[in-house]
Amino acid sequence: MKSLVTSQNIDGGEVNLLITGGTGFVGKAVLARLVDQPGFDKIYMLVRSRPGASPEQRVARMIGQMFPKARASQILERVHAVEGDLTLSGLGLKPEDLDLLRTNVHQILHCGASTEFGAPLEEARLNNTEGTLRVLEVATTLRQTGVLKRLEYISTAYVCGTKRGVVTESDLDRGQKFSNSYEQSKFEAEVLVSQFAKKLPITVYRPSIVVGNSHNGYTPHFKVLYWPILLMSKNLVSFIFCNKRAFLDVVPVDFVADSIVALMQQESTTGQTYLLTAGLGREIRIGDILRDSYDLAGITKRPVIPFWLFDIVSKTPLARLLPEQFWSVANLAKPYYSYLRGNAVRFDASKTLKLLKQLDVSPPNWKDYKREILNFCLASRWGKRLPLPEYSYYLPARLGPDGDVQVVS
Repeated sequence: MKSLVTSQNIDGGEVNLLITGGTGFVGKAVLARLVDQPGFDKIYMLVRSRPGASPEQRVARMIGQMFPKARASQILERVHAVEGDLTLSGLGLKPEDLDLLRTNVHQILHCGASTEFGAPLEEARLNNTEGTLRVLEVATTLRQTGVLKRLEYISTAYVCGTKRGVVTESDLDRGQKFSNSYEQSKFEAEVLVSQFAKKLPITVYRPSIVVGNSHNGYTPHFKVLYWPILLMSKNLVSFIFCNKRAFLDVVPVDFVADSIVALMQQESTTGQTYLLTAGLGREIRIGDILRDSYDLAGITKRPVIPFWLFDIVSKTPLARLLPEQFWSVANLAKPYYSYLRGNAVRFDASKTLKLLKQLDVSPPNWKDYKREILNFCLASRWGKRLPLPEYSYYLPARLGPDGDVQVVS
């Protein structure tokens, strides 16, 4: 990955950065790359305290897991915890911490969000919509009285909702409806971002469905694309309900992190929106994902029933023929119905991908990393244990079928 413009503050020095959501999946992947970027100096992480663990202790523990011991101690000299909470006014910052950020932070990266697709709408709004508003308000204060130069906001491609058609970077309000509270709360957050863009230099990033690392499959959670595979693996259902012909736009987390780190260092990207998606013609069909699961993950093939038939069965006395466990699982899957059914939304990311190509970043094809994704599911027993220390998954290596690491040259 090359950088056309190295990150610098207005005085030509290194950039100090504030990250929200740095303990999340995408946030950690971005952090793992930022510490190797010469343009960045201090990295402040907004972190909540937990019972028995201060923000400093949480960050130290996380860095200790993400990096080998000797390296972790060096990184902790640059990464600093700042106590705060997206759900509190002013981010819950102490006056002395607000002063610290005002005089030191040149750039904010707002990754913080709740990705619980099935959460009640008000709960999703508290974290995603109102939380973003609080970040915007604090950023405005830092911009007016401090050294802040720009704000990076991680949205989602699915602010497009369920309205059919091809979506580009310039599309936001399409009169759309939404599949779940996550999509709606993130759309409402991005509307707020667009309103603040008149007084803040903001760049928006919209990833599509984010899966594990393309080199080793690592992921801490198994949602959306993983859902039908997980159900079959655990023998929780005797058949799968989905539209095998439906497209899913899927990208690995390393592509998303590489893209964000590259774009946030370009002066020309300020005020722009970028689709971090596979894009037209690079999507995968659900039927192909199921076939790959049968071939590569040793999962027993299941009958697939179309959604129209599932809808009929669920609304008639025929529903009683299926065990209670099936309907419990089906209810848990409701936030993903739109993706499993297929909503005919596709992303034209040609503008973004053209720029990323100049920065040596491109989304890999599913066929080139599907084995790594499925191998990790099996090797980790669907997240019950990591076959290797966590820091191994942030290295440029592939996880072999037996859990062995094969370093990429």
